[in-house]
Amino acid sequence: MPEFPDWTEFCSNETEHRGLDPLGLESVGASIVQKQLLPGITNATRHIRYYSFFSLVFWKFWNGKTEKARLSEQRRWRVRLENVLRTATLDKDEKIQALIGVTKAIRIDGLPAKAKVLIEGGKAATAFVPANYSSSFRALGCGMWEDKRGARLTAFGNKLALAFDESFDRAPGGRLALKELCSDAAQVSVAAIRSAADAIRLRPVGPTEAEHKFLLELLLRIETGNDRVNPSYDMERSRTLALFMEITDQADGTLSSASDLHQIFATGQLPNHRTFSVPPELQHSFEVWKRYQERQYVKLSVYALWHEVVQLLGYSAFKTMSAQQLLTHFSIALTNSDVAEKWLGKRCPRLTVTAALQLLSQRFSLKPREFGKKAIALAEILMNLNTSTEDRVGSAVILLLLCGCYWKSNGSTLPEGQLHKQGGIEKISLETINKDLAQLADGTVEDYLQWAVENYVLKQATRVATQKLPDYRFFIIRDEVGYRLVKRQGPRSYLSYDSSRIGSAFELMTDLKLMEINGAITLTAAGLKVLQKLKKFHRGMNGNAGNASGV
Repeated sequence: MPEFPDWTEFCSNETEHRGLDPLGLESVGASIVQKQLLPGITNATRHIRYYSFFSLVFWKFWNGKTEKARLSEQRRWRVRLENVLRTATLDKDEKIQALIGVTKAIRIDGLPAKAKVLIEGGKAATAFVPANYSSSFRALGCGMWEDKRGARLTAFGNKLALAFDESFDRAPGGRLALKELCSDAAQVSVAAIRSAADAIRLRPVGPTEAEHKFLLELLLRIETGNDRVNPSYDMERSRTLALFMEITDQADGTLSSASDLHQIFATGQLPNHRTFSVPPELQHSFEVWKRYQERQYVKLSVYALWHEVVQLLGYSAFKTMSAQQLLTHFSIALTNSDVAEKWLGKRCPRLTVTAALQLLSQRFSLKPREFGKKAIALAEILMNLNTSTEDRVGSAVILLLLCGCYWKSNGSTLPEGQLHKQGGIEKISLETINKDLAQLADGTVEDYLQWAVENYVLKQATRVATQKLPDYRFFIIRDEVGYRLVKRQGPRSYLSYDSSRIGSAFELMTDLKLMEINGAITLTAAGLKVLQKLKKFHRGMNGNAGNASGV
């Protein structure tokens, strides 16, 4: 009899599969970023003007409505103006990225000015949902949500709305166009949308615009005030953004993308081969980012083994393999791995775990920076889809062993080291890795690999899927014969770093003209001024707060 009911099988008519984290490991890394580094920013928040646009939307709505206005009225109003936002944005910049609802947007290119377009209703996706901007809108202090009344603005949100409203005075005919757009008419003229386009559309905001200082405050929270939703979160985000700007400044035009920061967190070295000099006021953020980066190595190691299991089951002629067949495959791969041989010699599979750990400790420095250089090199092997099965398996087991050594040597002294205990056994923390290695000390590296596949992959996948029922399906299930694949998934879904929000942060700062991204990432003159102000601000905060931030 199968261990699980047959309704867990994937059906061909299922169009959505929500289990994007089959081993449940991403939440730890994502949580570190969400709570301690970039609160209020998500991977979807890429355009700074969405915040001021929605502030205007709700400000206009409540200025024309009584307290008894219904939620359905607010939704109709929001949808109407968001249709205008999309249309105006595409008319000015048809290649814009990350425009929510773009596939259903109204297009006016080629239409005469007198033509009318329907802006009521429609089925376009809205940016004002939690996964896009609404949760961020609240977290950054623009508004709040009331079940019966919908979105309401904070005092800060009102200021931002008023600043956005000034944009219509700068656009010829903008104020008159806004009056038409905010009427009750189901259709508006193309001329009105075009007249208001520069004022309402998604675009960068320069320092001379009224919006700019409020959007800076939205992200960086340099000024003091009583309108903050969560001051401690504001400070963490502000410090991380200052850190990103400092890295960009010291990289001196050699930073090619936001993903370069993973190398910097791992090694402390900039792309221009200089060592990153961390300002004391930003040291705390840098240490937390390093701990985030280190958690990624365990996640990548385990998901590399998962990748091999999924590949095996997917290409098996019988679509089912016994546990022993799977484990034998991994043993053969380890024996033939050039990476494993390079690190531990030809006898790698037969070495005891104790001997392997001693050899790694003797051959390699386990200081954070040196560990980072070795670990990220192995991580890059794991993320490369052209890596052979043998070397992916070898890299995964070596990286797990290396993480165990690293935690044993540094766990008691590592700044923010408690982050490597979070999640415990269920999230396979570094502390858990070290304890497991201690219990398997007398076994061989081959035994440890087989144990890791059984416990970190097969049992972990079943446990996670069971916890997620009834809304989720299984990726693999165990029946009376062995394991079989239920749902395929692209390897890019898990052979990558956790959601870090780094890219969003860089794009938001670019939209404020603090940075330029054009082949290389550089700070603008305005960005340099803001960076100096931020460093001075956080220097003062550290001194006045009695190191409340943990520096």
